[in-house]
Amino acid sequence: MNTSTYQNESCGITDWKKSIGRVIRTDGCVFLLCTGGRATVSANMQNLVFRKNDLAVLTSDVYFSVSEVSAGFSARYVALSEPMLEAAYYRITSVSLWDYLHHVPILRLSPEQCSLVSGWLEQMEWILTHLDGPDRSVLLNNNVYHLFIAIDAELGKAVETKIHAHKDRAWDITTRLWSLLTKHAFRERSVSFYAKALNITPDYLNKVCRRAYGMSPKTLIEQQLLVEMKSYLIDTRLSVSEIADLLNFEDASYMCRFFRRKTGCSPLEFRNGGAVR
Repeated sequence: MNTSTYQNESCGITDWKKSIGRVIRTDGCVFLLCTGGRATVSANMQNLVFRKNDLAVLTSDVYFSVSEVSAGFSARYVALSEPMLEAAYYRITSVSLWDYLHHVPILRLSPEQCSLVSGWLEQMEWILTHLDGPDRSVLLNNNVYHLFIAIDAELGKAVETKIHAHKDRAWDITTRLWSLLTKHAFRERSVSFYAKALNITPDYLNKVCRRAYGMSPKTLIEQQLLVEMKSYLIDTRLSVSEIADLLNFEDASYMCRFFRRKTGCSPLEFRNGGAVR
């Protein structure tokens, strides 16, 4: 299933018009700097606004979807695969930075910070379009490392304050839950499965999810499953029966009932554009 908007080791400008209603997936990291307009997005079930001069840092464990975009929306981006990021990741020792970026993937930049990030993107674009081989990998890794160090330094005080104010066991549980959902929601829909994987009781998981997201873990699982269903319907030519089998439904009719209950339309109506995505 291909739901990623960006190819690895690529750069450019996007207006997100084709991304509305879709999940942006990456096995590495996508950096986006909004250069105009604004977009409404969902990041790990948080509704956020991505506006001019904001920087989005989307890693593989962030569930990120685009709800709507304004006229004139645009963003510059650089998309890198995990191998291109591996060396930089290992050199970053700030665990709190990764925790913060997982929960807050959109950063509000000052004019000075925005100028610096814009220059960083220009360097990355030049490396991607002009170099090849080992030199390119080394420079890409170094530039990513320097960006993360700069983010940690520039936003350090704010990050430290928010991490210490909010980071508790529930923070850790929700972070791990999202990682599990992105890997298993298409096959496992039992709350007890995720509770067991997290080494907690289903009742405690329910309390954590309701406190963090205002909804039950069952609802979160079903929302992630719905995302998978929509992705298959939009991005593949698989039949409804084949999708039902891949997503571990008892049969196609059961999946159709589930889909209609959640969206108000049938899978085929959705695929044919007969409903708002």
